[in-house]
Amino acid sequence: MITPDYKLLAFDLDGTLLNSKGDILASSKKAIKAAQQLGVKVVLVTGRHHVAARPYHYELGLDTPAICCNGAYIMDYSQPEPIYSHPLSKDQARRIIHIAREQNLHILMYVEDAMTFEVMNPHMEKLYHWAGKQPEIVKPVIRQIDDALRVMVSSKAIHKFVLSHPEQDRFLAAYQHILSLNEFSCERSWVDRMDIANNGNTKGSTLSMLAGQWGIDRQDIIAVGDNDNDISMIQFAGLGVAMGHCSEPLKPQANVFIGSNDEDSIAELIETHITGITKTTAA
Repeated sequence: MITPDYKLLAFDLDGTLLNSKGDILASSKKAIKAAQQLGVKVVLVTGRHHVAARPYHYELGLDTPAICCNGAYIMDYSQPEPIYSHPLSKDQARRIIHIAREQNLHILMYVEDAMTFEVMNPHMEKLYHWAGKQPEIVKPVIRQIDDALRVMVSSKAIHKFVLSHPEQDRFLAAYQHILSLNEFSCERSWVDRMDIANNGNTKGSTLSMLAGQWGIDRQDIIAVGDNDNDISMIQFAGLGVAMGHCSEPLKPQANVFIGSNDEDSIAELIETHITGITKTTAA
């Protein structure tokens, strides 16, 4: 029997498994399928809400849970509710909304079943356009709202906020301010966007939890990412892999660097460490 050297592949989506057009390369899909056929578990570990990760989960034919909102919860798509969740409290959510109002930041709020936003900025226009093209069975729920505070009060769960501002100086000042409060898990997910969740929520901590449930040791995990919110899972994994265009803070944490998300980098990684280099054990 052929046994792969690694038992779990953890992928960030945006900037990693998705190319610059927001698609999964055919070479990546083929390589992931080959890894699955060897018994390797493939897990999406993303800052996205589960409704926005589902089209890719569906496209890849995965049967594993997805780690969503930077570790805030784990979604098994065969179940109606998350199998693990650590949402923000209402008081925390209220505090974040007040800070966003004070700093004039755009608010994207992830509630239990949808992504909700107030301002139709370029990022939301792109997300809206993408969502509209998805198959009906996995079409994401994205709602524009008038008042995040009012929607927050009536929601069952607030998994995460994404705060942004088009002016880089103002965005960075607000980001540093929120970091200094030490009240939340706050990570940059793009040059002009920060993800804010409950303290303790990280991709790495929740990946550790899920792997533990499966009896998989950290040394048997490959984690691949490109941005600051991937640092925790890159540090946790036995093989932490950074995309060639990764953020500066991520670079010192990676064991291996691969090419860009527009190249066959994921396929080559899987071939090198899973499907091409294997060890043989007795059947």
